Amino acid sequence: MFISTMHVGFPGEQKMIKIGRVGKITAGDELGKFVRINELPDNPPSYLVLLADDSEFSNGCGDYWVENREDLDEFFTEAHWEVEWSHR
Repeated sequence: MFISTMHVGFPGEQKMIKIGRVGKITAGDELGKFVRINELPDNPPSYLVLLADDSEFSNGCGDYWVENREDLDEFFTEAHWEVEWSHR
């Protein structure tokens, strides 16, 4: 089950990137793929953006690394992602 859609990259809209949750990309680059953001134990934290064709992350997997939260926000903005986040 998925919860509210997140809009990123549009002026005036709240950025709600959910760390550690699975989401389905409903608009933008990588449409239809699943995404999960893992926070890495750096100081300050960096982030691993995991992508897959399925919500179990067993098919069509890939990843991106971003250096900090500002770069993570920019990454989502540039990809024009809208994401429906799951409760898990």
